[in-house]
Amino acid sequence: MNDVKVMLLVIIFIIAVLFVTIRRRVRYEGARVICGMNLKGLGTALMVYAGDYDDNYPQLPGKGPWSKKLGFDYCMTKPDFTPGSAQSNTPRNITASWYLLVREADVHLKSLVSPESSQVAFDGSNPVGRDLVELWDFGNNPYDHVSYAMQNPYGRFPANAMAPASFAVDADMNPWFKDGDIVPPTPSVNWKNRRISVNLMASYWEDKDVKKYKIRWANTYPHRRTGQHVLFGDGHCAWEKTSDVGVKHDNIYTFWPKEKDLTDHDIRIGKNPTARDKENDSKSKDDSFLAI
Repeated sequence: MNDVKVMLLVIIFIIAVLFVTIRRRVRYEGARVICGMNLKGLGTALMVYAGDYDDNYPQLPGKGPWSKKLGFDYCMTKPDFTPGSAQSNTPRNITASWYLLVREADVHLKSLVSPESSQVAFDGSNPVGRDLVELWDFGNNPYDHVSYAMQNPYGRFPANAMAPASFAVDADMNPWFKDGDIVPPTPSVNWKNRRISVNLMASYWEDKDVKKYKIRWANTYPHRRTGQHVLFGDGHCAWEKTSDVGVKHDNIYTFWPKEKDLTDHDIRIGKNPTARDKENDSKSKDDSFLAI
């Protein structure tokens, strides 16, 4: 009799473990589906916006640098972006480009947040009580409210509606950015006499001659480093298990270290961002660099 009770307890325990495991898996897969739908919807909004702005994707007016902090108050009534004016050369950030979709393409604030990220949807609160369509960014801490990265709109090669089908326009968060800060490449390991940043690459070599490599783990952190949703130039959104999925296997989260005489390594691995300046930028119209 005791043996039967023990057996029943074991069976119940196994069932409970399986139930919890399956439930977690279902929740994870459900969140991943929602995230993909978010990015697909943002792609539609980009096309709507581009239709009104000569095929250009959102870019805050002015000539200010690519910055972490918007150079004027996000609830300012009428910024003056005309040449030589107060806001024409102030810092601009990428979250403000995302916010232009809220202002002009009817994008819902929740669609900018991945269910698996630490961000929460912006509630629209501001000290002067302005409507959402009158604001210029997601509050004073915009990185708390945006989970997705886009091709740097303030670089040499901003994406637009004419981008090639294989060009990565937007994706889940770039792993080199967290809360608006740039994450340094640490730690690193010496693998086959080549330094490889663990928090981005974790590459491994496929043969003894060290001629081939495969990117296992250059993925975004909201999805447990298993992959990321990527929105491409032709409007389709795909789940990609590695980040070397741009034009000619371009790594969408890094930029090329040079413009000419590129190696396969330069394109598939690239260079990690270290600052918000013109040196940290795409080197070609085929070089995706999705930032925030």
